[in-house]
Amino acid sequence: MITLAPIPKIQTSVVSFGYKEIGPYYWIGSAKNGIDYYAGQTFKVPAEGILKRIKLFSSVVHGFTTATLSVYELDARNTKWISKKTETSRSISKAEESQWVEFELPDFEVSKDGYYGFKITCAGAGMLAIAECPWCTPNPYADGVEWTGSSTAKDGNFYQDFDLAFEAEIEALSNAQLF
Repeated sequence: MITLAPIPKIQTSVVSFGYKEIGPYYWIGSAKNGIDYYAGQTFKVPAEGILKRIKLFSSVVHGFTTATLSVYELDARNTKWISKKTETSRSISKAEESQWVEFELPDFEVSKDGYYGFKITCAGAGMLAIAECPWCTPNPYADGVEWTGSSTAKDGNFYQDFDLAFEAEIEALSNAQLF
């Protein structure tokens, strides 16, 4: 007689993190002076799993632009970008002004307590103003820092007391098994 054992299944759940309180904003894209402006945010991952999406608040949309969000591994001790891990692009129009804009990511596995970050750039004639956290709150997102750069300062700068308003979602893997 053969006895079949049930096949264990891995449970998944969605873990959200970030800081969604909206304050002033930072412009990204091509300015009239010919300089391209970029922004980004670093973060510590609260769970092992697949990073599925990152949401940013589009405070103002000027014209039409294609935004590219790139995710990097981060050397948190030295606050340096290590290597690009994944990226996605999407068009953004005036109709998406003053709302959360989702960037769906290709499957990318992240490690619990790992440090990563994203950079956002825009191509085209338009510009996008993405929300920062309120400036009156010191270090609003303690597990990361804001980054800004430009076509004239590609390495950019990291700012400890500034953060972008964002929400990231991980499809977390659980050790629990269903039978």
